[in-house]
Amino acid sequence: MNADKIAKNARLVWNILKGAASRMTFIDMIVKSQLHATDLAYAIGWLAREDRISMVEENGKQYFAAY
Repeated sequence: MNADKIAKNARLVWNILKGAASRMTFIDMIVKSQLHATDLAYAIGWLAREDRISMVEENGKQYFAAY
């Protein structure tokens, strides 16, 4: 996996989160983005490093939202 592909996937994920009515779970984002779980995890890591998303755990589930 190269940085260009991760950046492209991060933009896709950020746009999905930005357009979402509410926060999303990892599974929600897999379904919506159609990315492989590993590719989605890389994208989330990229966005987290850039401080562009929030991550909250509730009742054993991880939720994500865009800033």
